[in-house]
Amino acid sequence: MTTHERLVVALVTLLQFAVIMGFTMVMALGPDFAQSLGIPLDRLGYIVGSYPLAAAVGTLLWTRHADRFDRRWAVLGFLFGAALCHLIASFATGYETLLAARMLGGLFGGPAAATALAIVIDVVPGIRRGRVMGMVMGAFSVASVLGLPFALWLSEGFGWQAPFRAVALLALLICGLLAWILPPIRGHLDNPETRNRSRKGTTIMAILAQPNHRLGLALIATAMFSNFLVIPNLASYLLFNLDLPREDLGGLYMIGGGLSLVGMQLTGRLCDRYGSVWPGTITCLLTALVGWAFLLHSPGPSLIWIGFGAYMLFSSARRVAQNTLNSFIPADHERAAFTSTQSAVQHLSSAAGSYLGAGLLVSTPSGALEGMPLLVAVLVVALMIQPLQMAWLSWRLAKSPSQDV
Repeated sequence: MTTHERLVVALVTLLQFAVIMGFTMVMALGPDFAQSLGIPLDRLGYIVGSYPLAAAVGTLLWTRHADRFDRRWAVLGFLFGAALCHLIASFATGYETLLAARMLGGLFGGPAAATALAIVIDVVPGIRRGRVMGMVMGAFSVASVLGLPFALWLSEGFGWQAPFRAVALLALLICGLLAWILPPIRGHLDNPETRNRSRKGTTIMAILAQPNHRLGLALIATAMFSNFLVIPNLASYLLFNLDLPREDLGGLYMIGGGLSLVGMQLTGRLCDRYGSVWPGTITCLLTALVGWAFLLHSPGPSLIWIGFGAYMLFSSARRVAQNTLNSFIPADHERAAFTSTQSAVQHLSSAAGSYLGAGLLVSTPSGALEGMPLLVAVLVVALMIQPLQMAWLSWRLAKSPSQDV
């Protein structure tokens, strides 16, 4: 990579880390703030799902205007708004107020992440994009390795409010770095061939009118739906179904995140060398196999660590292949509009997965979750569909002479 590419990728990865931490820490902290605020455990899926649902609304509202501005200032504004919303969430007094604060945060966090992804596609050529997608999406793994254990430690020592305030401070610090270091990202506005179309904006209907765009959005919808059937309920499942000690939860997320980071980097390199379809297919199949074994067969104490780590590794790796493939879909003048629409679809499907997962599961008086067999059946079906979607989309993109897949 060039020096300019490295600088942009590093800054975008920091931004993604802050946004992802603001979203994912609620999954691990759920049992803590549920106990403090008197929220039933089987309603945690709704708390988790409220953020992506609001993020979808925010990105849909942003789509028409996403390519009209310098991406640097757009991403700064949204990240600053997300920071303030995390601070507001730390003052929640119950289910309703926390739900409202999380939805407000999603309105800003969704467009911030979508615009950041458009910046990466703008700056990095297709031949190196798989590797870079692995690095940017590795922010999720870093959040698991460092962020979530730290958030759990803060919650245990200083109350569940402390992680929200820490993420708000982190986001504000990253805003300062972005304002100081990130160069203007306005190639779509300065290029004579795309300037007029960028300034007019691209509507959601224009995005949906194109077959390749619809296929890419359907792939993301299926992928995120399958992710969030399970992820919001993992902490409760580990603690109350598998009797994992609370003090081991941070270490488990650290190991799972570390394995995810390695898997995402390897998958990104494989995508650059062999294309996205085969890495994506293999990781989808392995995710289904590990999910079936881990979530249905109550592994013993030592196998909990292996099962959780393997599930995190393969589930994260398949997302790199899918996002790399989708990065070849949009043209320059519609890039942020496409990533914003993709982000909206991603968040809506995440919310749908969270809500369906919450609807399929019931918590017993002891806190254990019942209903896992049906949830796993839906998960496996969704994972089996994704390789077919990837193969179809790749075939169509290969037929398009303007695409450099």
